[in-house]
Amino acid sequence: MKVQIYEIRSIKDAQKAVEAGADHLGIPYDQDPTYPGHLTCEEAMDVFESIPSNIVKIGLTISEDIHHIRQNLKTVMPNVLHLSGNIEAILPEEIERLKQDFKPLKIMQAIPVYADQDLASQKALDYVRRYEHVSDYFLIDTKSHSEDVIGATGTIHDWQIDRAIIESTDVPCIIAGGLSSENVQEAIRISRPYGVDSFTSTNEDNPIDEKHIKSIEKIRAFVEAAHNA
Repeated sequence: MKVQIYEIRSIKDAQKAVEAGADHLGIPYDQDPTYPGHLTCEEAMDVFESIPSNIVKIGLTISEDIHHIRQNLKTVMPNVLHLSGNIEAILPEEIERLKQDFKPLKIMQAIPVYADQDLASQKALDYVRRYEHVSDYFLIDTKSHSEDVIGATGTIHDWQIDRAIIESTDVPCIIAGGLSSENVQEAIRISRPYGVDSFTSTNEDNPIDEKHIKSIEKIRAFVEAAHNA
């Protein structure tokens, strides 16, 4: 069971996550960050360079402009690019060209799931079919109706939906959305994913610095719970 930890915003927090046993580290970045907590490309590069080679380094973008994403990748290229903006904004054909031009970059496409809708009322399976030939991973995450961005809600959705998605594709699926050390084992039991992701539940209760937000104790508890599921 792979454990993915978001949002890593500093070398110190990256070190905490590595020490606690995380397998994937996710770092949000942009040339000109406008979203809270996102790093500049230069800041992200410093964090990536501090992470051991056996850890998967994931760069998160919420950009819906493929040209903008290309410029970011020319400055700093992670192992995996996590596309977490409006899924309708970037076509699979554009992602395919991106992967060809930035080999060996891998893609993690976020699949939006609404917490207040059943599977039949959502487009999740349609998105899986459309994007699976260009995706190396799917991140199944809760989406707010009021935001184009997928994830970072801290809200649980129906894990049976995750299971249906996972069973529909050969792409490795990581599940997210309100997961914590208290509920991750049940989520794994129901959905049987490739991996699990945590952002909000592994943050400090009251971080005093927006670049240093992660709790090593909470990450360790999450990792142990996931690995013991």
